Amino acid sequence: MTQDKMRKTVTAVVVAATMLLFILLCVLVYQWITIGVYNKRIAEAEEAIEYYTQQNAAAENDLEYYESDFYKQLEAFKLGFIQGQGQ
Repeated sequence: MTQDKMRKTVTAVVVAATMLLFILLCVLVYQWITIGVYNKRIAEAEEAIEYYTQQNAAAENDLEYYESDFYKQLEAFKLGFIQGQGQ
């Protein structure tokens, strides 16, 4: 193999390795962003659960609670009459 051919081969290998590292870095950054978004959604859902748990505990023995739309919707989710958020 001549020196010119060897130089071209080494250059091609370096370019291929650089492109591979760049692509892997892009995938890694995308995964970090996705994980961050999902963690934020989980945190928001946990906050909502905590809020509604407190609301539920505060009004559980109150007659107005059982007559409220919130209670009716919560029970509909539990019983499966409403699909979506409660599932």
